[in-house]
Amino acid sequence: MKKICSSGVWCEVPEGGLVPKSLYRTAEELENEDIKLWTETIYQSASVFKGAPHEVLIQIVDASSVITWDFDVCKGDIVFNIFHSKRAPQPPKKDSLGAHSITSPGGNNVQLIDKVWQLGRDYSMVESPLICKEGESVQGSHVTRWPGFYILQWKFHSMPACATTNLPRVDDVLASLQVSSHKCKVMYYTEVIGSEDFRGSMTSLESSHSGFSQLSAATTSSSQSHSSSMISR
Repeated sequence: MKKICSSGVWCEVPEGGLVPKSLYRTAEELENEDIKLWTETIYQSASVFKGAPHEVLIQIVDASSVITWDFDVCKGDIVFNIFHSKRAPQPPKKDSLGAHSITSPGGNNVQLIDKVWQLGRDYSMVESPLICKEGESVQGSHVTRWPGFYILQWKFHSMPACATTNLPRVDDVLASLQVSSHKCKVMYYTEVIGSEDFRGSMTSLESSHSGFSQLSAATTSSSQSHSSSMISR
């Protein structure tokens, strides 16, 4: 080995030139490559902007059906909500996609709740808002009590600044960095299980909400919505 390494054999390595701009890739394109395998499966990607949540409509015919969801927060922090309405929201019109729907290579963005709708009159909240951090994976279920239209919503989460001190907290600094982009990304999958197909106890409806680490866990439950959540970071 010593002979080979000290044999004095040289090789010529030419200097590299400029990389053509046609080969440059944006951060969005690199991000899309990371989720390419996800988009080729049953999961869908969605972009969430400040003031423009992403919403999915699920129609329930029979009460006591089970809505299940599984999503990953790929970028930013979001708030997950579930609403119910007896009225069917109007789908976005093709000639006004700019106002109601945004489609991009990295995911779509659709708003179904009309701006004139009022919470408590036109639609109601059936689950407490759930704040989900970047990098977390969330799985959960909800037993429907009424037929109608259920809307799953992923909304941009803005953390309020700390008002008790002039010194910025770490959370506030991280939040300010996120606000600069005003964009989040989620990968999600939803499914409805009919009441006649669902068998089991309340433990079958356990929801897990996990991040990259599982060092700590806390459990909260909601008897009104017949669902529970386990949070670990």
